[in-house]
Amino acid sequence: METRSSKTRRSLASRTNECQGTMWAPTSPPAGSSSPSQPTWKSSLYSSLAYSEAFHYSFAARPRRLTQLALAQRPEPQLLRLRPSSLRTQDISHLLTGVFRNLYSAEVIGDEVSASLIKARGSENERHEEFVDQLQQIRELYKQRLDEFEMLERHITQAQARAIAENERVMSQAGVQDLESLVRLPPVKSVSRWCIDSELLRKHHLISPEDYYTDTVPFHSAPKGISLPGCSKLTFSCEKRSVQKKELNKKLEDSCRKKLAEFEDELDHTVDSLTWNLTPKAKERTREPLKKASQPRNKNWMNHLRVPQRELDRLLLARMESRNHFLKNPRFFPPNTRYGGKSPVFPPKKPAPIGEFQSTEPEQSCADTPVFLAKPPIGFFTDYEIGPVYEMVIALQNTTTTSRYLRVLPPSTPYFALGLGMFPGKGGMVAPGMTCQYIVQFFPDCLGDFDDFILVETQSAHTLLIPLQARRPPPVLTLSPVLDCGYCLIGGVKMTRFICKNVGFSVGRFCIMPKTSWPPLSFKAIATVGFVEQPPFGILPSVFELAPGHAILVEVLFSPKSLGKAEQTFIIMCDNCQIKELVTIGIGQLIALDLIYISGEKSQPDPGELTDLTAQHFIRFEPENLRSTARKQLIIRNATHVELAFYWQIMKPNLQPLMPGETFSMDSIKCYPDKETAFSIMPRKGVLSPHTDHEFILSFSPHELRDFHSVLQMVLEEVPEPVSSEAESLGHSSYSVDDVIVLEIEVKGSVEPFQVLLEPYALIIPGENYIGINVKKAFKMWNNSKSPIRYLWGKISDCHIIEVEPGTGVIEPSEVGDFELNFTGGVPGPTSQDLLCEIEDSPSPVVLHIEAVFKGPALIINVSALQFGLLRL
Repeated sequence: METRSSKTRRSLASRTNECQGTMWAPTSPPAGSSSPSQPTWKSSLYSSLAYSEAFHYSFAARPRRLTQLALAQRPEPQLLRLRPSSLRTQDISHLLTGVFRNLYSAEVIGDEVSASLIKARGSENERHEEFVDQLQQIRELYKQRLDEFEMLERHITQAQARAIAENERVMSQAGVQDLESLVRLPPVKSVSRWCIDSELLRKHHLISPEDYYTDTVPFHSAPKGISLPGCSKLTFSCEKRSVQKKELNKKLEDSCRKKLAEFEDELDHTVDSLTWNLTPKAKERTREPLKKASQPRNKNWMNHLRVPQRELDRLLLARMESRNHFLKNPRFFPPNTRYGGKSPVFPPKKPAPIGEFQSTEPEQSCADTPVFLAKPPIGFFTDYEIGPVYEMVIALQNTTTTSRYLRVLPPSTPYFALGLGMFPGKGGMVAPGMTCQYIVQFFPDCLGDFDDFILVETQSAHTLLIPLQARRPPPVLTLSPVLDCGYCLIGGVKMTRFICKNVGFSVGRFCIMPKTSWPPLSFKAIATVGFVEQPPFGILPSVFELAPGHAILVEVLFSPKSLGKAEQTFIIMCDNCQIKELVTIGIGQLIALDLIYISGEKSQPDPGELTDLTAQHFIRFEPENLRSTARKQLIIRNATHVELAFYWQIMKPNLQPLMPGETFSMDSIKCYPDKETAFSIMPRKGVLSPHTDHEFILSFSPHELRDFHSVLQMVLEEVPEPVSSEAESLGHSSYSVDDVIVLEIEVKGSVEPFQVLLEPYALIIPGENYIGINVKKAFKMWNNSKSPIRYLWGKISDCHIIEVEPGTGVIEPSEVGDFELNFTGGVPGPTSQDLLCEIEDSPSPVVLHIEAVFKGPALIINVSALQFGLLRL
């Protein structure tokens, strides 16, 4: 029996569970509500009940007092709100309070209370912890919904601003004057539908421009340019297989660098340029400053100057050279050099201690030290589509200790564009450690691979090259590059299905076309929907689209026109400008069936015997009895690699006597079904497996006492008719099928009567037997036939009674049956009787001849007369 406190606790728990089951959806609070921060009335009810429940159960040490406290602090019903006195007010809180009562007017858990509960979690009460977890999830979901609404509102505001700016630009170009009027149409066509993301609006269940715009999207052709389309360029995979352009560019850059170094050497050797003879050997001198005049190599001028004058000139040249070696500004030296500034990004190299062995590794040239560092070093775009514009920000950071200027050269291809730079200060100068930003835009006209670069020119000797690459993860198909259709009869059509699945990470649209049509002049003329043909092959579908993980059945039709192997090459092209070759292979064959085995002895027609005119094989059965069955085994080999459906038909033979050397005409051949034949073959119909031997059973079961002669014909179903070369050249080729007789077997069989022998063939009963006495006599009957016989003995009962036991039965071949004759004479004297034995299916009965002599009783009367005298009546 439950106590009152336990019942109360269960009722509170049940109410709490009911509140937990309600769904939360953020909606705007009603006007005039006392708590504008509440998300919904459902969440307020849940929060109030759950909070009160958790507050009571936090005192787990005193459960009895908890029940009393819960009963004492049970929420009271809220009072109804008064109707506003003003009729123009829009406050409807009194209506909502009257309808929903406590669900609307009860207090809710605010942000401060929920935050304090979440921070102060860690109670030992499981129910309280569960309540806090659910409260935290609700708060996170509430914040997520608010962020989504702010993002959506910001997107709509930006779209409106872009639309207004575009309208003003169009109006300014068109010179439209906006007249002040109350009702007027827009002077230009609105572009707001192109500035807003319809998919984002539909995702949040808002009205998108497609819902109220009924006109179709206008078709605009692509702008004509002098640049080659992206589909005609080499893809990433093709570049790997072809000659690397990067190696050629690298060699060209190396040669340019060598020429630039030679040019700098010529400029640096200012002293050598003052020599009298400007020979090419003067260019090979070093850059070191001359502290002492070097010995000239050309000594012709020594004949014209004296020694004192020569020494004076050398001293003058040394003074002039020393004036050029002054302390320069660090900004003109590369960073990480002796007189250059230190880089705030790259750590300085530690000087080697004195006395240690110096490493022989080549040191990096000072000219190769970067001045600006690109972040990211490579502009990479992925997952792009045709139509949208993609942007990314490239930051250039000054790695030196002095402020630097730079100049950025835009990309050379029309698929990339460079925006204006954003610098940290005025004047386009970048302070040490600061960065400037450039926005790179990408306009793909196809889904292929794109490559370009940006050159950054600084005060360094070398320019900074930032590669721009666009790589879309290509779809990967499981379709084999070789589609083997197998074997097919000439003139027929075979359909082979191949599973094509996209195991890549992007959606792909594919088009299949003959290799002879590649490259096409127009893709619209080549991309036919449905079927693409390159005799003797055809592929269906020719255009399809596959999402990642999806599959499609590619059907290849093979219709050979000649004997042997056929091969054609197709091109499957993806919308990312990647192509792949598909090779279709098939072999055309003719029908070839061989009868390789017949059980029993080989049969040959007798000399002068008429045979069928068209039969290829002859089979003769041994003479059989009626109702007997003889069988022969036939093995037929299908020499082709194609399944052949067949059935047998039994026809009457075409018997015509022909003279030696005479041939028959096909007009004289007539085919009539033999309905009274005694031959049968099993199985009657089926399918011949490719290149397999098949067993058939030929049976002979005569039902009449005559000779049987028939022709068995194997007919193949739906065999295509080969098209002649003349009809194909004239374009009259058509696909037609018909049943064809491929094998004819002539069979003969004869029937002989049953061979029954009685032993003895006649019964002669010796002596004289009295009438009325049963005379018994035993005899035998032999069955020398090839089949069992079923007999039935007759009965004679007119004057004499003659019976045989047993009267009916069956005697197996080469077996004997024992019988007993019961002869009861009825008339005295000699008698001769023929007892008939009926053999089933035999034209004549078996006769048993019986002879016997019977006599009657002999009476002798000893007294000639009897005298009884006079008798009293």
